[in-house]
Amino acid sequence: MSNSPPLADTPGALHPLPGEIDELKARLAEAEETLHAIRQGEVDAVLVKGEAGAQVYTLLNADRPYRNIVERMQEGALTLTPDGTILYANQRLASFLGLALPSIVGQKFAQFVAADDRTSLNALLAESSETAGKAELALCAADGAAVPVYLSLVDLADEGQKIISGIVTDLRWQKQRLRELGDANAKLIATMVERDAVEEKLRQAEKMEAVGQLTAGIAHDFNNLLLVIAGNLELFHARTSDKWLKRRVEAGQRAVERGSRLTHQLLAFARRQTLRPHSISVNALLRELDPLLHSALGGGIRLAFVLGEELPPCLVDSAELQAAILNLAANAKDAMPDGGSLTITTEEVEVVGQPESNAESIRGGGYVSIVVTDSGCGMSPEIRARACDPFFTTKEMGKGTGLGLSRIYGFMCQSGGQVTIESGVGVGTSVRLFFPRLERSALVSQPVTASAAPRRSPLARRVLVVEDDPDVRELMVELLEGFGYDVFAAESGPGALTLLDGGLAVDLVVSDVLMPDGLSGFQLALEIRRRSPRLPIVLTSGMTDPAYTAADAMLDLPILRKPYRCEALQQAIEAALDAASRDGSPG
Repeated sequence: MSNSPPLADTPGALHPLPGEIDELKARLAEAEETLHAIRQGEVDAVLVKGEAGAQVYTLLNADRPYRNIVERMQEGALTLTPDGTILYANQRLASFLGLALPSIVGQKFAQFVAADDRTSLNALLAESSETAGKAELALCAADGAAVPVYLSLVDLADEGQKIISGIVTDLRWQKQRLRELGDANAKLIATMVERDAVEEKLRQAEKMEAVGQLTAGIAHDFNNLLLVIAGNLELFHARTSDKWLKRRVEAGQRAVERGSRLTHQLLAFARRQTLRPHSISVNALLRELDPLLHSALGGGIRLAFVLGEELPPCLVDSAELQAAILNLAANAKDAMPDGGSLTITTEEVEVVGQPESNAESIRGGGYVSIVVTDSGCGMSPEIRARACDPFFTTKEMGKGTGLGLSRIYGFMCQSGGQVTIESGVGVGTSVRLFFPRLERSALVSQPVTASAAPRRSPLARRVLVVEDDPDVRELMVELLEGFGYDVFAAESGPGALTLLDGGLAVDLVVSDVLMPDGLSGFQLALEIRRRSPRLPIVLTSGMTDPAYTAADAMLDLPILRKPYRCEALQQAIEAALDAASRDGSPG
């Protein structure tokens, strides 16, 4: 192109000669041709003049910044033909595949895509150029690993040729984060479920403890009332010869006995009953119960025993265990009105964690388990959750007290074990009793029940009665005076100590266990033993507070459970006096 100055178009200027006009036309045609070539990209360089002189810009110089951007980007970039042949790929895409660029360019992109995802790739390649195609698929790396990616393809307009540009986004980090978030969410949900379960168990334990304390207090007061009724009925029975009155009194005494059994069940639930544990074999106990169980179940229910071999002994109150098994059998019978089967299984188990259906936690360790399983109607989850609540029953009015399972629950907890219930509607019920096993090196022999002491004349023995309930105290004084004892009374432990420290000499002390003024029967016994080590003591109680169990074992004192018969009170006193006389005179 020429740089000659344009001709002046002013008045008086010289007009170009014909030869000059031809030159100008040629120069214009050349300029138009150059401009067209630039527009069509047909030139390899552009000459630009400026103050610093002429500068030549090649196409390689012009697009180098864009190539640097593509090469430095975190996503993979590629250019494809319509059939998926790779025309261009950046280094990032090569790093995804673990291959060198020369081994990628010129190859079909599909060969680097997982077989299951090639159909999706072909669909993207065939899509209209009007919209960009997008899909999530997996690339196959050279080491065999699957690389999850997000592929976006778009057509590039060109004269006569179709070129597809693609962006490949690595999803491995996102997938890893999603997995970590999923794991964290799963752990969070599991923790929440576990926390809810623990909170529910805590609420259940607190509820059972609160109900147990309330029940124990009611049973204690009720036992005192029953004792007053029973004692006065017995006195009245002994002083009348009218047969009709005697029958009415005897009916009242039978009602008192039923009330006594009821309070005994309440105390068992509240863990306040007095247990007499000894070493037993659960298999031997169940074999002894076989005839009673068959009789209780009747002919329509099949009874089967599956007894484990060489089970270790347990330290259990055998009478309470027998009552628990018979109670479970009675419940099973009620759940199978049309007949069925009852299976009793024993085994030795090691508890590591906690049974799923447990209402309270159970310590890990060795246990002997008794499982009573019936094929009855079963229980819904709502009923099973309340099965051990006192007074809860699904039986008709008057056909159940609702204290059976609650008594078993209290007995098991007081024995250091636990009870679990597994049940479902229509699939029967399994009640499992866990008893801590007893090491054979620590066997405890069964206590020998001493025969009742022979009834004899009290010979004006002096007895101190310590009882806070005035009606009970008055009754005991009258009973003992009727037996021929000289009786003194105190309404509290401190009052009794005041009498003894004041010089009152007695041959025996009869004291209630639970009393006001901060001094229980056990604590009073300890104070008396310090003063008179050989003075015999008999305790009476409507319930036994677990806090004094250790003291009871240490003192080895006889405990007469309320309500008791008059004769039982006299026998307990005479037995204690006889034991003291064998050991020496009271000090």
